[in-house]
Amino acid sequence: MNLYFSPLFYMFFLISSTIMVISSSSMFTLWLGLEINLMSFIPMMTMISESKKNAEASIKYFLIQSISSSLVLFSFLWFFLFSSSSIWSSLSLILNIALGVKLGLAPFHMWFPEVMEGLSWMNSLILMTWQKISPMFIISMVYNFKFMMFLALTSAMLGAISGLNQVSMRKILAYSSISHMGWMISIMILNSSIWVIYLILYMLVSFMSCMSFWFLNLNFFSQMFFQKNNSMKILVFLNLLSTGGMPPLMGFTPKMFAFEIISSNFPILIILMSSSLITLYFYTRLCISSFTLSQQNMKSNYKNKQKKLFYINSISGVISISGILPICLLVM
Repeated sequence: MNLYFSPLFYMFFLISSTIMVISSSSMFTLWLGLEINLMSFIPMMTMISESKKNAEASIKYFLIQSISSSLVLFSFLWFFLFSSSSIWSSLSLILNIALGVKLGLAPFHMWFPEVMEGLSWMNSLILMTWQKISPMFIISMVYNFKFMMFLALTSAMLGAISGLNQVSMRKILAYSSISHMGWMISIMILNSSIWVIYLILYMLVSFMSCMSFWFLNLNFFSQMFFQKNNSMKILVFLNLLSTGGMPPLMGFTPKMFAFEIISSNFPILIILMSSSLITLYFYTRLCISSFTLSQQNMKSNYKNKQKKLFYINSISGVISISGILPICLLVM
Protein backbone atom coordinates (compact mmCIF):
# COMPACT_ATOMS: atom_id res chain seq x y z
CA MET A 1 0.00 0.00 0.00
CA ASN A 2 1.31 3.47 -0.93
CA LEU A 3 1.34 5.77 2.09
CA TYR A 4 1.46 9.53 2.00
CA PHE A 5 4.24 9.53 4.60
CA SER A 6 7.10 7.32 5.66
CA PRO A 7 6.38 4.58 8.24
CA LEU A 8 8.74 6.44 10.61
CA PHE A 9 6.28 9.35 10.53
CA TYR A 10 3.48 7.15 11.87
CA MET A 11 5.84 5.51 14.36
CA PHE A 12 6.73 8.96 15.72
CA PHE A 13 3.06 9.76 16.40
CA LEU A 14 2.49 6.28 17.83
CA ILE A 15 5.20 6.82 20.42
CA SER A 16 4.28 10.49 21.01
CA SER A 17 0.62 9.63 21.67
CA THR A 18 1.57 7.12 24.35
CA ILE A 19 3.88 9.66 26.00
CA MET A 20 1.01 12.19 25.83
CA VAL A 21 -1.29 9.81 27.73
CA ILE A 22 1.33 8.98 30.38
CA SER A 23 2.21 12.63 31.01
CA SER A 24 -1.35 13.93 30.67
CA SER A 25 -2.92 16.16 33.34
CA SER A 26 -6.46 16.33 31.92
CA MET A 27 -9.13 13.97 30.64
CA PHE A 28 -9.22 15.63 27.23
CA THR A 29 -5.53 14.97 26.55
CA LEU A 30 -6.02 11.37 27.72
CA TRP A 31 -8.73 10.88 25.11
CA LEU A 32 -6.76 12.80 22.47
CA GLY A 33 -3.72 10.62 23.05
CA LEU A 34 -5.82 7.48 22.55
CA GLU A 35 -7.22 8.85 19.27
CA ILE A 36 -3.81 9.86 17.89
CA ASN A 37 -2.53 6.42 18.84
CA LEU A 38 -5.36 4.79 16.89
CA MET A 39 -4.97 6.97 13.81
CA SER A 40 -1.21 6.44 13.68
CA PHE A 41 -1.43 2.63 14.00
CA ILE A 42 -4.10 2.06 11.33
CA PRO A 43 -1.79 3.11 8.41
CA MET A 44 0.99 0.95 9.85
CA MET A 45 -1.33 -2.06 9.79
CA THR A 46 -1.99 -1.68 6.05
CA MET A 47 1.41 -0.57 4.77
CA ILE A 48 3.06 -4.00 4.41
CA SER A 49 0.40 -6.12 2.75
CA GLU A 50 -2.73 -5.52 0.71
CA SER A 51 -4.21 -8.94 1.38
CA LYS A 52 -7.86 -9.41 2.30
CA LYS A 53 -6.90 -10.61 5.80
CA ASN A 54 -4.88 -7.46 6.39
CA ALA A 55 -7.68 -5.15 5.23
CA GLU A 56 -10.24 -7.07 7.29
CA ALA A 57 -8.05 -6.86 10.40
CA SER A 58 -7.61 -3.11 9.93
CA ILE A 59 -11.36 -2.52 9.62
CA LYS A 60 -12.13 -4.67 12.66
CA TYR A 61 -9.51 -2.89 14.72
CA PHE A 62 -10.75 0.54 13.67
CA LEU A 63 -14.40 -0.23 14.48
CA ILE A 64 -13.67 -1.78 17.87
CA GLN A 65 -11.31 0.99 18.93
CA SER A 66 -13.67 3.72 17.69
CA ILE A 67 -16.57 2.34 19.72
CA SER A 68 -14.45 2.06 22.86
CA SER A 69 -13.03 5.57 22.34
CA SER A 70 -16.59 6.88 22.08
CA LEU A 71 -17.40 5.30 25.43
CA VAL A 72 -14.28 6.85 26.95
CA LEU A 73 -15.27 10.29 25.66
CA PHE A 74 -18.84 9.81 26.88
CA SER A 75 -17.70 8.99 30.42
CA PHE A 76 -15.33 11.98 30.49
CA LEU A 77 -17.97 14.43 29.20
CA TRP A 78 -20.62 13.11 31.58
CA PHE A 79 -18.24 13.59 34.48
CA PHE A 80 -17.68 17.25 33.53
CA LEU A 81 -21.43 17.84 33.33
CA PHE A 82 -22.32 16.01 36.55
CA SER A 83 -19.23 15.79 38.74
CA SER A 84 -20.49 13.89 41.74
CA SER A 85 -19.14 10.80 43.47
CA SER A 86 -22.35 8.80 43.00
CA ILE A 87 -22.41 9.36 39.23
CA TRP A 88 -18.66 8.82 38.84
CA SER A 89 -18.87 5.37 40.44
CA SER A 90 -21.14 4.21 37.61
CA LEU A 91 -19.19 6.12 34.96
CA SER A 92 -15.95 4.48 36.10
CA LEU A 93 -17.61 1.16 35.25
CA ILE A 94 -18.35 2.41 31.70
CA LEU A 95 -14.78 3.68 31.41
CA ASN A 96 -13.39 0.32 32.55
CA ILE A 97 -15.56 -1.50 30.00
CA ALA A 98 -14.27 0.76 27.22
CA LEU A 99 -10.65 0.27 28.24
CA GLY A 100 -11.23 -3.47 28.66
CA VAL A 101 -12.40 -3.58 25.05
CA LYS A 102 -9.32 -1.64 23.96
CA LEU A 103 -7.05 -4.09 25.77
CA GLY A 104 -8.92 -7.16 24.56
CA LEU A 105 -9.74 -8.38 28.06
CA ALA A 106 -12.19 -11.26 28.36
CA PRO A 107 -15.12 -11.38 27.76
CA PHE A 108 -14.44 -8.55 25.26
CA HIS A 109 -11.53 -10.42 23.71
CA MET A 110 -13.01 -12.04 20.59
CA TRP A 111 -11.71 -9.35 18.22
CA PHE A 112 -8.11 -9.58 19.40
CA PRO A 113 -7.04 -13.01 17.98
CA GLU A 114 -8.91 -12.31 14.71
CA VAL A 115 -7.11 -9.01 14.22
CA MET A 116 -3.76 -10.59 15.11
CA GLU A 117 -4.29 -13.27 12.48
CA GLY A 118 -4.35 -10.69 9.69
CA LEU A 119 -1.26 -8.71 10.73
CA SER A 120 2.43 -9.01 10.01
CA TRP A 121 4.71 -10.09 12.85
CA MET A 122 5.97 -6.56 13.45
CA ASN A 123 2.45 -5.14 13.71
CA SER A 124 1.41 -8.10 15.87
CA LEU A 125 4.24 -7.26 18.26
CA ILE A 126 3.12 -3.61 18.45
CA LEU A 127 -0.50 -4.66 19.06
CA MET A 128 0.49 -7.06 21.86
CA THR A 129 2.88 -4.70 23.62
CA TRP A 130 2.96 -0.97 22.85
CA GLN A 131 -0.78 -0.62 22.30
CA LYS A 132 -1.41 -1.88 25.83
CA ILE A 133 0.47 0.91 27.60
CA SER A 134 -2.01 3.80 27.28
CA PRO A 135 -5.21 1.93 28.31
CA MET A 136 -3.44 0.25 31.23
CA PHE A 137 -2.11 3.59 32.46
CA ILE A 138 -5.64 5.03 32.50
CA ILE A 139 -6.97 1.95 34.29
CA SER A 140 -4.28 2.34 36.95
CA MET A 141 -5.74 5.77 37.78
CA VAL A 142 -9.50 4.96 37.63
CA TYR A 143 -10.89 1.48 38.16
CA ASN A 144 -13.78 -0.37 39.73
CA PHE A 145 -12.10 -2.99 41.93
CA LYS A 146 -14.65 -5.79 41.72
CA PHE A 147 -15.32 -5.36 38.01
CA MET A 148 -11.65 -5.16 37.01
CA MET A 149 -10.78 -8.17 39.17
CA PHE A 150 -13.53 -10.10 37.39
CA LEU A 151 -12.10 -9.09 34.00
CA ALA A 152 -8.57 -9.97 35.11
CA LEU A 153 -9.39 -13.45 36.37
CA THR A 154 -11.67 -14.17 33.41
CA SER A 155 -8.93 -13.08 31.00
CA ALA A 156 -6.32 -15.23 32.72
CA MET A 157 -8.45 -18.37 32.50
CA LEU A 158 -10.09 -17.86 29.09
CA GLY A 159 -6.78 -16.82 27.53
CA ALA A 160 -5.16 -20.01 28.77
CA ILE A 161 -8.02 -22.36 27.86
CA SER A 162 -8.66 -20.85 24.42
CA GLY A 163 -5.04 -21.40 23.39
CA LEU A 164 -5.31 -25.19 23.78
CA ASN A 165 -6.81 -25.90 20.35
CA GLN A 166 -4.92 -23.32 18.27
CA VAL A 167 -2.45 -24.09 15.48
CA SER A 168 -1.77 -20.53 14.33
CA MET A 169 1.27 -18.98 16.01
CA ARG A 170 -0.34 -15.54 16.01
CA LYS A 171 -3.49 -16.78 17.74
CA ILE A 172 -1.42 -18.70 20.29
CA LEU A 173 0.49 -15.53 21.17
CA ALA A 174 -2.77 -13.54 21.15
CA TYR A 175 -4.43 -15.79 23.73
CA SER A 176 -1.20 -15.83 25.73
CA SER A 177 -1.28 -12.02 25.69
CA ILE A 178 -4.86 -12.05 27.03
CA SER A 179 -3.76 -14.34 29.86
CA HIS A 180 -0.79 -12.09 30.68
CA MET A 181 -3.13 -9.07 30.75
CA GLY A 182 -5.08 -10.85 33.47
CA TRP A 183 -1.90 -11.13 35.56
CA MET A 184 -1.00 -7.48 35.04
CA ILE A 185 -4.46 -6.14 35.86
CA SER A 186 -4.59 -8.28 39.01
CA ILE A 187 -1.26 -6.91 40.20
CA MET A 188 -2.28 -3.36 39.31
CA ILE A 189 -5.52 -3.26 41.25
CA LEU A 190 -3.85 -4.82 44.29
CA ASN A 191 -2.02 -1.48 44.59
CA SER A 192 1.37 -2.47 43.33
CA SER A 193 3.63 -0.79 40.78
CA ILE A 194 5.21 -4.14 39.88
CA TRP A 195 2.79 -4.33 36.94
CA VAL A 196 5.12 -1.89 35.15
CA ILE A 197 8.05 -4.31 35.57
CA TYR A 198 5.79 -7.16 34.44
CA LEU A 199 4.80 -5.19 31.33
CA ILE A 200 8.41 -4.35 30.42
CA LEU A 201 9.56 -7.96 30.77
CA TYR A 202 6.50 -9.19 28.88
CA MET A 203 7.35 -6.80 26.05
CA LEU A 204 10.88 -8.21 26.00
CA VAL A 205 9.88 -11.89 25.79
CA SER A 206 7.15 -11.11 23.23
CA PHE A 207 9.73 -9.27 21.12
CA MET A 208 12.02 -12.31 21.13
CA SER A 209 9.19 -14.71 20.19
CA CYS A 210 7.85 -12.53 17.38
CA MET A 211 11.30 -11.91 15.96
CA SER A 212 12.02 -15.66 15.94
CA PHE A 213 8.83 -16.37 13.99
CA TRP A 214 9.45 -13.43 11.66
CA PHE A 215 13.02 -14.43 10.78
CA LEU A 216 12.03 -18.07 10.20
CA ASN A 217 8.79 -17.11 8.41
CA LEU A 218 6.70 -19.26 10.74
CA ASN A 219 2.95 -18.67 10.76
CA PHE A 220 1.55 -22.06 11.74
CA PHE A 221 2.77 -24.71 14.10
CA SER A 222 2.90 -27.37 11.35
CA GLN A 223 5.74 -25.41 9.71
CA MET A 224 8.00 -26.34 12.63
CA PHE A 225 8.00 -29.95 11.40
CA PHE A 226 9.80 -28.84 8.25
CA GLN A 227 12.67 -27.32 10.22
CA LYS A 228 15.47 -29.87 10.01
CA ASN A 229 17.75 -27.91 12.34
CA ASN A 230 16.92 -29.10 15.86
CA SER A 231 19.11 -26.39 17.39
CA MET A 232 16.91 -23.77 15.72
CA LYS A 233 13.82 -25.50 17.12
CA ILE A 234 15.27 -25.48 20.63
CA LEU A 235 15.97 -21.74 20.44
CA VAL A 236 12.46 -20.97 19.15
CA PHE A 237 10.84 -23.06 21.86
CA LEU A 238 13.03 -21.48 24.54
CA ASN A 239 11.47 -18.16 23.60
CA LEU A 240 7.98 -19.70 23.55
CA LEU A 241 8.42 -21.30 26.97
CA SER A 242 9.77 -18.02 28.29
CA THR A 243 6.62 -16.28 27.01
CA GLY A 244 4.55 -18.90 28.82
CA GLY A 245 6.42 -18.30 32.09
CA MET A 246 8.41 -21.52 32.37
CA PRO A 247 10.87 -21.36 35.31
CA PRO A 248 13.70 -20.45 35.37
CA LEU A 249 13.44 -18.54 32.06
CA MET A 250 13.03 -14.77 31.70
CA GLY A 251 9.22 -14.94 31.43
CA PHE A 252 9.00 -16.49 34.90
CA THR A 253 10.70 -13.52 36.60
CA PRO A 254 7.67 -11.14 36.54
CA LYS A 255 5.38 -13.92 37.72
CA MET A 256 7.71 -14.61 40.62
CA PHE A 257 7.45 -10.94 41.60
CA ALA A 258 3.67 -11.23 41.29
CA PHE A 259 3.53 -14.20 43.69
CA GLU A 260 4.72 -11.97 46.52
CA ILE A 261 1.92 -9.47 45.86
CA ILE A 262 -0.91 -11.97 45.32
CA SER A 263 0.13 -14.49 47.98
CA SER A 264 -2.14 -12.83 50.56
CA ASN A 265 -5.17 -13.38 48.26
CA PHE A 266 -5.23 -17.17 48.04
CA PRO A 267 -8.29 -17.64 45.71
CA ILE A 268 -6.87 -15.14 43.22
CA LEU A 269 -3.46 -16.82 43.39
CA ILE A 270 -4.97 -20.26 42.67
CA ILE A 271 -6.85 -19.00 39.59
CA LEU A 272 -3.81 -17.20 38.16
CA MET A 273 -1.49 -20.14 38.83
CA SER A 274 -3.96 -22.52 37.19
CA SER A 275 -4.10 -20.35 34.09
CA SER A 276 -0.30 -20.25 33.97
CA LEU A 277 -0.09 -24.04 34.21
CA ILE A 278 -2.59 -24.45 31.35
CA THR A 279 -0.57 -22.04 29.21
CA LEU A 280 2.63 -23.95 29.94
CA TYR A 281 0.85 -27.22 29.10
CA PHE A 282 0.02 -26.28 25.53
CA TYR A 283 3.43 -24.66 24.98
CA THR A 284 5.15 -27.81 26.25
CA ARG A 285 2.85 -29.97 24.12
CA LEU A 286 3.87 -27.98 21.03
CA CYS A 287 7.54 -28.45 21.85
CA ILE A 288 7.32 -32.19 22.47
CA SER A 289 5.21 -32.96 19.40
CA SER A 290 7.53 -30.93 17.17
CA PHE A 291 10.52 -33.05 18.18
CA THR A 292 8.84 -36.45 18.35
CA LEU A 293 6.62 -36.51 15.25
CA SER A 294 8.15 -37.44 11.91
CA GLN A 295 9.73 -34.78 9.76
CA GLN A 296 9.58 -34.47 6.01
CA ASN A 297 12.86 -34.19 4.18
CA MET A 298 13.33 -30.84 2.55
CA LYS A 299 16.35 -29.53 0.71
CA SER A 300 17.83 -26.35 2.10
CA ASN A 301 19.37 -23.92 -0.37
CA TYR A 302 19.88 -21.13 2.14
CA LYS A 303 22.72 -22.28 4.38
CA ASN A 304 24.19 -18.83 4.86
CA LYS A 305 20.78 -17.41 5.71
CA GLN A 306 20.17 -20.26 8.16
CA LYS A 307 23.47 -19.47 9.87
CA LYS A 308 22.52 -15.82 10.34
CA LEU A 309 19.10 -16.80 11.67
CA PHE A 310 20.70 -19.26 14.06
CA TYR A 311 23.00 -16.56 15.47
CA ILE A 312 20.09 -14.13 15.88
CA ASN A 313 17.92 -16.72 17.62
CA SER A 314 20.90 -17.71 19.79
CA ILE A 315 21.00 -14.17 21.18
CA SER A 316 17.29 -14.28 22.04
CA GLY A 317 17.78 -17.73 23.59
CA VAL A 318 20.55 -16.42 25.83
CA ILE A 319 18.29 -13.55 26.93
CA SER A 320 15.54 -16.04 27.79
CA ILE A 321 17.91 -18.18 29.85
CA SER A 322 19.23 -15.07 31.61
CA GLY A 323 16.05 -15.09 33.68
CA ILE A 324 17.97 -17.44 36.00
CA LEU A 325 20.08 -14.53 37.23
CA PRO A 326 17.39 -12.39 38.93
CA ILE A 327 15.81 -15.54 40.37
CA CYS A 328 19.12 -16.59 41.95
CA LEU A 329 19.61 -13.10 43.37
CA LEU A 330 16.17 -13.14 44.97
CA VAL A 331 16.66 -16.62 46.43
CA MET A 332 20.02 -15.61 47.93
